[in-house]
Amino acid sequence: MLSYEKVYVAMLLYINDEGIMKPVAVEWPDGTRFDIDKVIDERNAPPEHTGGVLTRKYKVIIKGKEKIIYLDKQTNRWFVEKPLYD
Repeated sequence: MLSYEKVYVAMLLYINDEGIMKPVAVEWPDGTRFDIDKVIDERNAPPEHTGGVLTRKYKVIIKGKEKIIYLDKQTNRWFVEKPLYD
C-alpha cells in the first residue's frame, strides 16, 4: 500500500475585485514553478490520502495532466499529496 506525505507549496493567486481567489501557479519548495492551465473543480473536501483537516480541494490541469491541490482552511497553507515510495 502506498503512503503519502503533505508537501507544502507556494501558490500564485489571482484575486478579483470581489475577493474570489483563483490559483494560477504552484511553486515547489525547490523553486520549480508550474503554471495551472485550468481549474476544473473546486469544493470543500478532505485530502484523499493524508486526511483529517478541513480543506478546499482544487482539481486542476497542469501541462495537460489532472492534479489535486489543497488549501488547509485552518492554517491557510497550500499543499499537495506526494506518494512515498519504498
